[in-house]
Amino acid sequence: MLLKKWTKVFGTLAIVTMAPAALASSPIKLNCPAGTVQKGGSDATHDIAACVKQGDDFKPHGATVFFYPSGAKQAEGPSENGFRTGLWTFYDEKGNKTGTAMFKRSNFHGEVVELHPNGKVRKVAQYVDGLREGTAKEFSADGRLVKQTEYRNNREVAAK
Repeated sequence: MLLKKWTKVFGTLAIVTMAPAALASSPIKLNCPAGTVQKGGSDATHDIAACVKQGDDFKPHGATVFFYPSGAKQAEGPSENGFRTGLWTFYDEKGNKTGTAMFKRSNFHGEVVELHPNGKVRKVAQYVDGLREGTAKEFSADGRLVKQTEYRNNREVAAK
């Protein structure tokens, strides 16, 4: 009877401790656009899974996912002809969202947001073709504005 209880406990613990790793390395299925195929994966031999144009070198074109060495998702978003484009989302190794960024030809272009571990906004900045442009704001973990900086052509022009 006691052995049964320990087996149940250890069996449950094994499932709980194994589940995140098993999920992190499970096959990922991307929604690839017409004319592309999925390449790569989240196993130990790949740090990326991406849609790639058929017959092309490995240039992501469509859904793209980067992985940590552990197999956990690091970032995901669209690519076009090998360049990050559009909205990307970033994660820590535990799967928590750490931020988002808009890209154009792999440069920041638009809003870039970093998050505190509690999920609240840490920083918000605007970019144009990879250069800071406009107002950047920094917030405390409780959401209070702690710094505001104005940028023009990637140069700080004012701060509060």
